[in-house]
Amino acid sequence: VQQNGEALGYALQELRSEREVVLAAVQQSGRALGYASAELRADREFVLAAVQQQRTRGREPSSSGRHLSFQGGQYHLGARDSFPGALRYSSQHLFGDRDFLLPLFQTLSDKGVGKAFKLASAAMRADKGVVLAAVEKNGLALEHASEELRADREVVLASVQEDRRALEHASEEL
Repeated sequence: VQQNGEALGYALQELRSEREVVLAAVQQSGRALGYASAELRADREFVLAAVQQQRTRGREPSSSGRHLSFQGGQYHLGARDSFPGALRYSSQHLFGDRDFLLPLFQTLSDKGVGKAFKLASAAMRADKGVVLAAVEKNGLALEHASEELRADREVVLASVQEDRRALEHASEEL
């Protein structure tokens, strides 16, 4: 798994529950978390460690790599996806956990925060502290905040200070 993280898919179930083995696999490929035991995929501290480990490898945390696009008559090598591959395979219930989201937002790039916040539960998208943490790093995350918080002056101001385009997602009341 240190050479090819996705080899975890062929490992015995006991190994898929071993924190060190899965972390080594995730370090190579975020997709490896998909082969980890359900307990590890639902473990807040473990998933945060997996995301952090991907970042400390010196690469943008992603399992998708770079993409080739065709624009203006030329091919362009695009930037890596900013959403950590490991998060795609983590338990969905983590996105309803404030104690998971707040440190996660500190770890992610601005685009990664926007994508992670979009996956947050309705309760988290209505939690002012969580919303402020998201919009202070990615103002456009305001689009996914609850209707009530899109009408909150403090939240909208924080969003617009980060990215003036966020104003288009504010409540019309403001």
